[in-house]
Amino acid sequence: MATTVLSYFDDTYKFVDQAKVLQIIDSSSPPDPSLIPLFGKHSAALVLDRTLFYPQGGGQPTDIGTITSPSGSIFNVKHVGSHNGTVYHLGSFADQPFDSADDGMAQIRVDEQTRLANARCHSGGHVIFSVIKNSGWPMTEKKGHHFADGAYVEFEGLMPESVSKEDFQKTIDDVVSADLPVSVTTVEGQDENSPTRLVQVGDFVKNACGGTHVRSTAELGRIVIRKIARRKGQNVTKVSYAIEQKA
Repeated sequence: MATTVLSYFDDTYKFVDQAKVLQIIDSSSPPDPSLIPLFGKHSAALVLDRTLFYPQGGGQPTDIGTITSPSGSIFNVKHVGSHNGTVYHLGSFADQPFDSADDGMAQIRVDEQTRLANARCHSGGHVIFSVIKNSGWPMTEKKGHHFADGAYVEFEGLMPESVSKEDFQKTIDDVVSADLPVSVTTVEGQDENSPTRLVQVGDFVKNACGGTHVRSTAELGRIVIRKIARRKGQNVTKVSYAIEQKA
């Protein structure tokens, strides 16, 4: 299967594009048995030559939206996943499946509200990561979970007991209100086909990331630090957070 071009890398705020449908797969009979867990209970999967849809992974949830054929048939995208470089758009047809004569360019439309909510949550995690890395505390990022219903960033190492949740909240508030740019750059890796994408908040440390992000911290609203859990037996600190949008 051909590698899907990831157009969402270019612009978080692009929600509509054109793409060619390469394959329509009945989810009950995937071409590769290893795709069965990815396909789940969805009725069909579409493979495109390029996509604006972010496939769930890297701690960020999937985009959702629609794919519309030249004749007007609509495929509702409920989940997006990636396997061996190919992105699978999972969901169901609203009415009629795409006609075999629909060999033109389909319209792909990403749900704007979901995309921006996910981008804010992911960028919020990067703000927390950036502040902690800049602090000099002996903490190394382990993983991030940037889902709105339970977002957190986890670190190996313990945040000093002298840093209260209120103190940390104030530092985060200051970074957000400073309207710092969130920039994305790409550098060549060891393999010319595998460049590294780096995300940076203001002048803080760069961090490798393949997710979608806002343009600046001012777009975040407020990052609310819900809890700082220091697990001394595991030498782990978990910072749970939520994003509150501006009224």
